[in-house]
Amino acid sequence: MNILLIGAPGSGKGTLSQKLSKKYNLKHLSTGDLFRAEIAEGTERGEILKEAMQKGLLAPSDILLEVMQKQLSQKEFADNVLLDGFGKTLEEAKELDRFYNIDKVIFLDVDFDTLLDRILKRRICSECGYVTTVDESRDVCGKCGGTLVNRIDDNEETFKKRYQVFLEQTMPIVDYFEKKNMLSRIDANDSIDKNFDKICKIIGGCPKELER
Repeated sequence: MNILLIGAPGSGKGTLSQKLSKKYNLKHLSTGDLFRAEIAEGTERGEILKEAMQKGLLAPSDILLEVMQKQLSQKEFADNVLLDGFGKTLEEAKELDRFYNIDKVIFLDVDFDTLLDRILKRRICSECGYVTTVDESRDVCGKCGGTLVNRIDDNEETFKKRYQVFLEQTMPIVDYFEKKNMLSRIDANDSIDKNFDKICKIIGGCPKELER
């Protein structure tokens, strides 16, 4: 089973994807992680991605589709995959739907104020990529002991731009998959654990061999 998780910045896609991939033994693919890896390498493409992220803009479609096809064409990603935010515009989602088999789409529906609060509190480990909040730990990663830092795009001004872009360009993806009867929508304003339970109820019909 291949699952696509959709949600605005701060909706919890990354954290929930990690928990779901562990429970159901799914391979987790995140465009955000792939983009940040590209930026860290200092490539020309990485510089383009960095500028887009800092301005709260979407990555150029040609780069996003290149990343998607490169990863998903590999044999190991043919099945049992959790896609975290792949496809930011309707055309990108249609292209993904065309060349890749998606079984279930889950939309994390979160209100603006909750999203902004999460974004401003969010920290990421510079060593292992673990995501947490300032409420849990201010400086040190609870997983590996690395340093917790702000992501370059986690500030109020950038978030407001990203949220507007999400409403205008990404929300049509929800309508697209909803019309195809592939989408489940959950109220994700609750805690991560409660949202995780909601998603597990939706995908609980996965083949038993996927569960650990």
